[in-house]
Amino acid sequence: FAQKLRERNARETAPYEDVFTSFSSLYSTLEQYRGKIKKLDYENLKRQEDIKSIISDPGKKLTENDKNFLALQQENIQLIRQHENTQREMLRMAMKVKDVGSKETQIINLEGKCYRLEQENGVLRDEFTTLQLMCKKLEEDKKNLLTENQHMLEKILLHKKEEVDVVNLHNETMKKLKEHQMFYELESARKDDNNSPEQSLSSVYLTNVSQLDNNSLSRSRVSSRCRLYSGPAIIPNTVANKVEQHSSELYSLVFSYQGTMFATGGADKCIKLWRSSNLPNVDSISTLTGCNAGVMSIDIDERDQYVVAGSNDSAVRMWQVTGGQIRSTFMGHDNKIYSVKFYSHSQKIVSGSHDRTLRLWDVRTSKNVRTIFARSSCHDLAVLSEQGTDIVSGHFDKRLRFWDERQDTSSFEMLLDGRITSLDLSGCGKFLACSCKDASTIKFIDLKLRQAIATFTADGLRMGEHTRCSFSPDGQYIACGSTDGSIFVWNTRTLKREEVPKMHSSAVPVVKWHPMGQAFISLEKSKKFYVWSDLS
Repeated sequence: FAQKLRERNARETAPYEDVFTSFSSLYSTLEQYRGKIKKLDYENLKRQEDIKSIISDPGKKLTENDKNFLALQQENIQLIRQHENTQREMLRMAMKVKDVGSKETQIINLEGKCYRLEQENGVLRDEFTTLQLMCKKLEEDKKNLLTENQHMLEKILLHKKEEVDVVNLHNETMKKLKEHQMFYELESARKDDNNSPEQSLSSVYLTNVSQLDNNSLSRSRVSSRCRLYSGPAIIPNTVANKVEQHSSELYSLVFSYQGTMFATGGADKCIKLWRSSNLPNVDSISTLTGCNAGVMSIDIDERDQYVVAGSNDSAVRMWQVTGGQIRSTFMGHDNKIYSVKFYSHSQKIVSGSHDRTLRLWDVRTSKNVRTIFARSSCHDLAVLSEQGTDIVSGHFDKRLRFWDERQDTSSFEMLLDGRITSLDLSGCGKFLACSCKDASTIKFIDLKLRQAIATFTADGLRMGEHTRCSFSPDGQYIACGSTDGSIFVWNTRTLKREEVPKMHSSAVPVVKWHPMGQAFISLEKSKKFYVWSDLS
């Protein structure tokens, strides 16, 4: 650094060497002139005295010295003038030197600034190098994390497979235990009196139904639940049975196509299958486990062989009814699943989620065959045709959207007066019931006209986030539960409300008619469900 300063000093003082040399020469000349001036002043003073004496004596002649004195006085005047010029020149040079000094000060300041900037630049260069090293390390960490994430995903999939195997083993064990228990009960029953119990009226209905051709039932299916009872539905006013088997609140209920069983699910992460062939009595068939969060929606295929459910753990699972084993797990949603439905003769599944998508699944391959972005959280689904060309979804943004599975955009939309919590298709397949939470209303929609032809509401009706309405099998009635424990039923022909006694003590999220139309089941949020039937 000292060498740089010396080089800079030599480089910047060189232009001013002549100025300094001239200034020194002028200063020396000035000192000489000052000495001469003093000497001349002394001689001048002496000569002035002589001149005064000459003037006082006019007759006296000028001597040679007098002449020299006059010449010297003239020279003195010239020297004085030169002195004044020299002083002016020195003043000018002093100003120039002062200007040079100020510029040197500026140069020094600028050099100091440059030095500081070079130091800051060095610091920034070091920081940049450090950041580059950190970036490189972070990239390596990212690569390691991605590799670790891949390993973790593989482990998770392996654990899920192991979990499914454990659940299946558990279900198999429970099945064997029940078979042994049934065997011992039958053995003990042989020792008792062989008194044949009287066949209930509901079992007579189911016996007659079982004689029907299953293929003809499939061909005549026009709604999400097949109508097995051809007579008019009735509104039961009696709670014939109360069942409390779940350990937490209930969210979902669905009957099988033949009406011989139904499934319930809720926050306890399991699905319970019930035998409903001897209403109002119900018997537990099995418990399906494997969900990691609450069960929000359930459906049963048209042959009563499989149960599919969507839960809050973002997964769709399918179980075999016989044995209770998990057959498939469908992964792809990013949030809780509110609705699942079989369609295309139970060969496909459609699911709606809070992640604003609808996903179509192939049952045979367990793969996601299509994803539809619905732009709002989907709360329920209805399938209008087995081909999947008409799927209806109800959303949080109050819109009812109609879809063709072959298209990415909705073919039609309807804006209702509240957040849609549920959809239900009438038995004839011509009408749709939509429950709207904000206004606590049910919209009665003509699917051919694609418009609401009636609105059902009542004083005291308050809908919750999971309230689900349902048609009676003949489409004559619509039922819906309320958060105060009441059940509301309306006649779709007279548009009048039918009276149903209040029996629940807490919110009723779901009311579902049995496919025969002679009874319905209502879920209570506090772990119970009620079987309403006037059959004895």
